[in-house]
Amino acid sequence: MTIDRTAVLAAASDLLRIEANAVLHQVEALDGDFLAVVDHICGEHGNTLVAGIGKSGLVARQFASKLASIGARAFYYSAIDSLHGELGLLRDGDLLILLSNSGQTQELVDVAKAAQPRGVKVAAMVGRVPSILSRMADWTLKVHVESEATDTKLPTASTTAMLAFADALVVAVATEKGFTAKDFGRNHPGGTLGVVLGAYVDDLMARAPDHVALVGPDRPILETLLEMTRYPAGAAVVVDADDRLLGVITDGDIRRGLARVGKDLLDRDTRALMTPKPRTCRTGTTAMAALAQMESPSQVYVLPVVDADNKVLGLLRMHDLAGLDVARTAG
Repeated sequence: MTIDRTAVLAAASDLLRIEANAVLHQVEALDGDFLAVVDHICGEHGNTLVAGIGKSGLVARQFASKLASIGARAFYYSAIDSLHGELGLLRDGDLLILLSNSGQTQELVDVAKAAQPRGVKVAAMVGRVPSILSRMADWTLKVHVESEATDTKLPTASTTAMLAFADALVVAVATEKGFTAKDFGRNHPGGTLGVVLGAYVDDLMARAPDHVALVGPDRPILETLLEMTRYPAGAAVVVDADDRLLGVITDGDIRRGLARVGKDLLDRDTRALMTPKPRTCRTGTTAMAALAQMESPSQVYVLPVVDADNKVLGLLRMHDLAGLDVARTAG
């Protein structure tokens, strides 16, 4: 089968533009009701239960999961199951967030009717205002789009906007709670992301002087190269007589120098090729923060770890961060 590349790419491009505009339009919906929902969740009056049907139900599951990952007592709540015996899960002080593009999904309307007499607050995240759910709700989160991204009315712009608005609420809650990357790591111990967020350079660095090549600035580059081969870092840290940091030299620096100058380079002092005043970090730095330092403004592959007096305590490699999940599995 031969596809019409022009038509296919045009359709895909149109969809992305429509969905991007739909998301940007939701900034106008960040109002007092939005703030009230954030305040209720952060106040921890009870559980936050998120429900939806169909495509909105898929967004609801992810919404609840993200809220839980930032420390909120949040759960996905099946509207259908609730109407068949699980209304007993609802307690006074709980918040029920109902997701419906039409604002009149019957199962959600029925759940709202049953929830409010139990002292449950209801927030309606809907695409249509007024609607049955918006009239019933304590707070309305309006997620309106002008149209879907295709003529078939396949949920596209509406679900994308709803997902983005839910993310905005999650980030707002995290901001109000002062939730940090360290907190996220504690809530997400599995997988590479959780390991990176929960790790510190103290646990990952090669420690000096036993596992790091420390060389003086007057050391011939040949001797520095030989010293570097004793360790797997692919780099040496240049220090003064008190092991205070002066610079860093990598095997890449030496290769490029040899290509430019030739073998006579090996007799020169190490200071001729070292990078003076390199980026550093301190003990107690999270792996995520160290990674950010290594990646910006341009990427480096080794990061000296120093104390308050600039004395070298260790060396962190990009490879140490990339292999966190492997190391954890091996442990």
